[in-house]
Amino acid sequence: LKELSFTWLGFIAAMGSNLSSALRGILAKKTMGGNSVGENMSEANLYGVLTILAFIAMVPISLVLEPPAAIMAAISAALDKGLTLGYLWKQSLLAGAFYYLYNEVAFLALGRVNPVTHAVGNTIKRVVIIIASVIAFKTPISTLGIVGSSIAIFGTLLYSLAKSKFG
Repeated sequence: LKELSFTWLGFIAAMGSNLSSALRGILAKKTMGGNSVGENMSEANLYGVLTILAFIAMVPISLVLEPPAAIMAAISAALDKGLTLGYLWKQSLLAGAFYYLYNEVAFLALGRVNPVTHAVGNTIKRVVIIIASVIAFKTPISTLGIVGSSIAIFGTLLYSLAKSKFG
């Protein structure tokens, strides 16, 4: 395996994802910050409500980008390769449940730390996952990949040192 080539569309999409993730964290933290937004609105409940609203907002967009015919074609291709419908359902439900739980835990953590600390922790988590994947799957990493990971780790270290020194 080799690294994928750089494209501006991919870069812009990644930056948009990072920006929206950071904004979601900041807005969620502001919502958690003492202002009553409803009865029993804990971090977990806030995440649940946001997930439901996001699902409602994304269904029409998803159906336009991936119409039911395309989804059925993908399912048919998987079935033709020997997978069962039960297996596909089980894997899809497990993936969705674990992703939901992962994000709910992230929201619980966000409720207890500063949004910047949370974002930095999320960044270092991604770097650790990349490094662990490179080691576990023996994937070669380019010099640029090593430099990028090193910058992320060094930046996290500097943030941690500054936070401990200056509060």
